[in-house]
Amino acid sequence: MPIPKVVTTRRQLKEAIAFIGDREEFAFDVETSGEHRGVPALNRVTWISLASRGGTTVIPMGHPNGYQTISKATRRKDRATGKFIPVPAVFSPPPDQLTPAEVFQELQPLFFSGRTKIAHNAVFDLVSVAKYFGQIPPPPYGDSIVAAWLIDENRPALGLKPLVEARYGLRYDQEGVGKRVEAHPFGTVADYAWMDAWTTWLLYTHLRPQITAAGLDGVWSLEMDVLEALLPMRAAGAPVDVAALERLRDDLRTRIVGAEAEVYRAAGRVFNLASNPQRQQVLYGPRPAGQGLKPKKTTKTGAASTDAQALSTYQGKNAVVDRLLEYQELSKILSTYVEGYLGNEESGKASRIYNGRIYPTFAQYGTVTGRFSSYDPNIQNWPRSDSDIGKAIRDIIEPPPGFALLVADYAQIELRILAHFAKEGALWQGFWDGLDAHVATASTIFGIAPEDVDRAARQIAKGMAYAILYGAGAQKLADMAHISLPKASHFMRVHERAFPEIYAYKDDLLRTARRRRPVPYIKTLLGRHRRLPDLRSHAEGLRKRAERQLVNSHIQGTNADITKLAMTRFDRTRLDGMQMLLTVHDEIAVLCPQEIAQEGAAVLYDAMAGPEMQLLSVPLTTDVKIVNRWSEAK
Repeated sequence: MPIPKVVTTRRQLKEAIAFIGDREEFAFDVETSGEHRGVPALNRVTWISLASRGGTTVIPMGHPNGYQTISKATRRKDRATGKFIPVPAVFSPPPDQLTPAEVFQELQPLFFSGRTKIAHNAVFDLVSVAKYFGQIPPPPYGDSIVAAWLIDENRPALGLKPLVEARYGLRYDQEGVGKRVEAHPFGTVADYAWMDAWTTWLLYTHLRPQITAAGLDGVWSLEMDVLEALLPMRAAGAPVDVAALERLRDDLRTRIVGAEAEVYRAAGRVFNLASNPQRQQVLYGPRPAGQGLKPKKTTKTGAASTDAQALSTYQGKNAVVDRLLEYQELSKILSTYVEGYLGNEESGKASRIYNGRIYPTFAQYGTVTGRFSSYDPNIQNWPRSDSDIGKAIRDIIEPPPGFALLVADYAQIELRILAHFAKEGALWQGFWDGLDAHVATASTIFGIAPEDVDRAARQIAKGMAYAILYGAGAQKLADMAHISLPKASHFMRVHERAFPEIYAYKDDLLRTARRRRPVPYIKTLLGRHRRLPDLRSHAEGLRKRAERQLVNSHIQGTNADITKLAMTRFDRTRLDGMQMLLTVHDEIAVLCPQEIAQEGAAVLYDAMAGPEMQLLSVPLTTDVKIVNRWSEAK
C-alpha cells in the first residue's frame, strides 16, 4: 500500500507509520509556529513530515488555513494614528486535521524504537517533539547538517536549501514558507514540508557513505554522542538571574556616560562617537585637532579602521585610544550581552529570556575547527572569565534553590596539545615538572630559574606562545607584551633556538598536509579533518594565510575533540539531578543538587580528566569548583 502524501485521519496515520516503521531508519522534519517558534522547548509543532526509502508523508496538526487564498496580506492606514497596520491574508477553511496528542501518541513507538532518527539540525527537531512525548527520543541519531560539515567544513552554507541546490540543482521554497508557515495556504505548506523531509533523507543517504569512505566513522560517532549530550541542555535551558542582569544594565549605562565624557576630555573636543568618519578624523587627523596616529588596518572600502583590533597597537600609548577602547568595550557589553538577553524596545531587540531561562543554540558544526558556536544568544563570545565584565556576565547564570554550580575547565590545554604534538622538549618537560607553561617558556628563554620569572617575562613568554598558535608575527608579540619590535623579533629568534621541536612540528605538519590528496588536510588527535586547499595556492597571500591557520586548526581542532569527548562522558556518567548547563570553549558548567555536590564534582572531574581522558603525552588537568556564582570559580 503506498504511503499517503498528506495524513488527515487516524487510519492514514497508522498506514504511514506502518510504512516508515518497516525501515531501519527514517528522516523527519517539523514546522513550528507561535511566538517562540525558534525555541524548541517552547514552540508549537503544527506539521511533522516523515521520509524513508520509498516514501514521504506529511502530517498537519492544526494548520489554520485552507487551500485557497481569498485575499492576500496587505496593510491599511489607521485613521486615528495615521500609521499603517498589517491586514492578514484570508483563506478558505482548513481541512479536518488530527491533534498533536493523537499524532504523537501514534508516533511514540516509532520514535522510541531502535531505528535511526535523522533530521537536518536534529537537536532542534528532536527537542521540538520531545515535549509532546514527555521525554527525549533515544538514539541512534543521524544529522545531515553534521554529515555535510564533516565531509567539507569549508562549505559556505550548511542550510538544507543551499545543500540541496548544490547537490541536486533543485530550488524550492521561493516564498519563504518555512519562516512563517501559518501565513501560507494548506497545500503550499504541505508541499514544502514534504520536500524538507524528502531532501533531508536524500542528502543523508548520499553523505553518510562518504563519511565511511573518508575514514571519519570515529569522528561521526563522537559527534552523534555530542548531539545526544546537547539534547537535555537545549530542552532545559539555563536559569538566569534577571534582576542581576537589570542591575548590570543600569550600571553599564552609567559607566558608558562617564566613559563618553572621558573620551571627549582626552580628545579636547566633542564628536559623534557613533560616526566612523569623525572617529577617523580625531584619531588619524593631524595635530592639534587630531591625534596624528598612523592607521594599522583598513576596512573593506579602504578607509582607516577604528575597531578594537586596529586600535590595540596604541593601547597604553595614547589617552584617546585608551578611553575610546573602554567606551567601545562597555557599549559592546551592554548591547551584546545585556540588552541582547533582556531585549531593548527602543532598538527593536527581542528578549532572549523565557520563563527566567535562556535557551542558546549550540552548533556543534558551527566552526571549521570543530569548536562550538552558539547563537540566540551567543555565549561563545563572552568576555574572558578573569575580567570583571566576564565574571559579571557569567554570574547571571543562577542556580535554583537547593542546587550548586559546578564549573570546570582545562588548564592551558592548547599549550599542552602543542607539547604533545611537538614531543619531548622544554615545553613538554615543563608540564611534567608541574610548571606553568609560560613560566617554563620564560625560564628557558631568559636562562633563569622558574622562581625568578617575573610578570613581565611571563607576559613575553605568553605572547610568544600564542603568536605560535595563531600564526602571529613579531609585531603582534610587541603589541601584546608592550615591547619594541626589534626586541620582539629578538625574543622570537631566541624562542626558536630554545624550542626547536615546536618549529620542527610545524614544518612536518605543513609537509604532511601538502602531500595529501585531493585537498591538503590535517588530522586532529581523534581523526577530524581540517581541509586547507589554499596551502597549494599560487597566490602568496592566500597560501600564507592557510599556513597560519594550519597549526591553529590542528591545536583548536584537537581541543574541540577533547572537550566534546568530555561532554559525552559526563552525559553518560552524570548522577540523577545533574544537568549540563552551558559550555564556553573548554569551560563546562553543570547544575548539581547541593547534597551530592562533592560526588558530582568527582563525576565531572573524571569525565574531563580521568584516566580514560589521558589522551596526551603530557598530563591533562582540570579543576572543578563548587560555587554559587560562576565568578567564584576563578
